[in-house]
Amino acid sequence: MSQCLISTVGTSLLGNANNPRVNPDGLGPAELLRRDPQRASAEANALTRLATPGDTLVFLHSDTEDGERCAALLAEHFAGLGHPVRRERIAGLSYHEKGFVSHGLRSLVRLLAGEIRAARRAGQQPLLNATGGFKAEIAYATAVGLMFGVPVCYIHERFGDVVTLPASPVGWDYSLFTWYRDFFEWIDEEPRPTAQVRERLMALPDSVALLVEDAPDGHSYLSPLGEAYLEAFRGQPDTRRPLRLSPSALRTLDTLDFSTRSAYLGLLERLRHGGPGDWQRSAETLSGGVLKFPKGHSAHRAFFVEREGILHVLELCGHDNERRYQELMQTIRWSQYQNSTFQDLP
Repeated sequence: MSQCLISTVGTSLLGNANNPRVNPDGLGPAELLRRDPQRASAEANALTRLATPGDTLVFLHSDTEDGERCAALLAEHFAGLGHPVRRERIAGLSYHEKGFVSHGLRSLVRLLAGEIRAARRAGQQPLLNATGGFKAEIAYATAVGLMFGVPVCYIHERFGDVVTLPASPVGWDYSLFTWYRDFFEWIDEEPRPTAQVRERLMALPDSVALLVEDAPDGHSYLSPLGEAYLEAFRGQPDTRRPLRLSPSALRTLDTLDFSTRSAYLGLLERLRHGGPGDWQRSAETLSGGVLKFPKGHSAHRAFFVEREGILHVLELCGHDNERRYQELMQTIRWSQYQNSTFQDLP
């Protein structure tokens, strides 16, 4: 299987070309790269050791003239060696501090995730070369590699060879994204005013807020780490079970305030990821075969049944409506709903 080597690009090529110890003959960057690629550039030093015939090379460069120039020179050099090459600019990743985190690193994460997915669709083995670029860029490239199960490689001028972090066997916990998927998709869809984001965060756990950052432009975004988690989560197999809501349950959702609605949507996502074994532990069976989820102390409950592999949610009710809750506990039956028109929860 051929590889797709995705390489972050710094400016070591330009620095080395201007360094008399590395370039005593005063060669231009392109000439130095042709004569001695391993001394000319940190990226080339790694890639000459990693790349094999037929491998594709993708150069991700900063949103700067120097970064673009180095990537162009590297691409030209390796294309001349017979490799398919591409260059991609990381929008916002520049020397301007205000946009570096809120825009630049998030752009980097998205680009890396997209390139990894594209390589796998093409039947190639992705490999990240995180040798070049800003220190923060290298750190986030490493994080993305670990989350996506992709090996990450480095080389340093004092190393005799490439150091490779193997694909991580760690199983990442994406439950937070599972339960609050609607919020993460909402904030990632477009720039959201900070006031709106803070209002929504008041209804969510503090662990969600830790993945959100306020930007100087008056908007809030997922942090680069939050973006990395979300991109990795999107690549996970969808193990959710089909879930449908009765007209009564849908009416309940439509009348709730944002905070309570978010709590119920999170509860339904947890329910969708559970299997029968999970329900035995976390759901209580009522008379008539209806289950109440979750059992134990909880302000919000779903009353549901499973039929032919589909979860049918009959009612949503919590202790804020104690009279209705107690009534459902005693009287709810599947037979009262089985002829209703249930609608899918997307």
